[in-house]
Amino acid sequence: MAAEQVGSFLVEVPRATARQRRALLTFAVEDRIAAPIQSVQVVQGPLDSADPGQLLAFVLSNDIMAEIAAAAPPHLPEFLMIPRPSAEGGPVWSVWREGTRAVVRTSDGTGFALRAPMLPLLWARAGNPKLYSLAEPLDEALPAEDLSAAPPPPDPRDLAFSFARPPAAGTGGVAEWRWAAMAAGAALLIHLGLTAFDTAALRRIAQDERIAAEAAIASVLPGVPLSGDVAPILARLTPAPSDAGRGPFLPLLNEVAGTLARNPATVGFRRLSWGRRDNTLVVLMQSPGLEDLQRIEQDLETAGFAVRSGAATAGNGGAEVEMRITGGAGG
Repeated sequence: MAAEQVGSFLVEVPRATARQRRALLTFAVEDRIAAPIQSVQVVQGPLDSADPGQLLAFVLSNDIMAEIAAAAPPHLPEFLMIPRPSAEGGPVWSVWREGTRAVVRTSDGTGFALRAPMLPLLWARAGNPKLYSLAEPLDEALPAEDLSAAPPPPDPRDLAFSFARPPAAGTGGVAEWRWAAMAAGAALLIHLGLTAFDTAALRRIAQDERIAAEAAIASVLPGVPLSGDVAPILARLTPAPSDAGRGPFLPLLNEVAGTLARNPATVGFRRLSWGRRDNTLVVLMQSPGLEDLQRIEQDLETAGFAVRSGAATAGNGGAEVEMRITGGAGG
């Protein structure tokens, strides 16, 4: 599927079970997308990382996800068909250009597509990462290493991913590699998938960008006609992304998790939610005994958190209580 239809983000989350990971991914990207969170699907992507707290998050609209069920494979972002470049002393981009369109895979595992004339501007804004050119030559101003004579093959683990077939926890082995082999065959048949993008979707994107450019320039230079390529106008008038809008959920969760990690008691999270308005973490905690839960509450309060506990229950060899946690030693 076309890379324009999928947003990709490298996020940092605390250690969690597979069931908790999806909720954490959603919270991690909520403040980084320009769409209501209920209008999109957030899916964990494939990422080979030595840091278990680093996850690759894919974001796509509910409408696109619904279309996937009726579409023919492959059901993966086309930038996964470009192998993730290894970071050699800094960020690296691998670029597959065909005509006026370029698909980029970065060394952190994320990817995106853009019009080739916009690549020099975006490359400069990203801090001039090292470049590999895998297909048609890039702009002469870009110092790219040409690998087009023998581009590296896709990674089977990336090709095993599918939006129509989310990976189940604990599965893998022969079945996973069989799916990877099928996906690799499909990738070869469609020339790495970079020509099989949805042209109708691209036309809609171009129309939306022209409307946005016309609205943006009207307040600055009224009456000035637009040229054929509106990308430079949008690039100049769009503010650079900022981290200032990122929410307080992850810092609070990190502080709480760090405090719990120092407590020798065995504790588990059965339910986790967060109140944005008062920045309150609501956790249903489970532990072998009530004494453990009381010790955990005391440790959290000692660390500077305000803790309100509900009625604790015990039975079947364990105890649980809901805690509402606000504040923190680092906040």
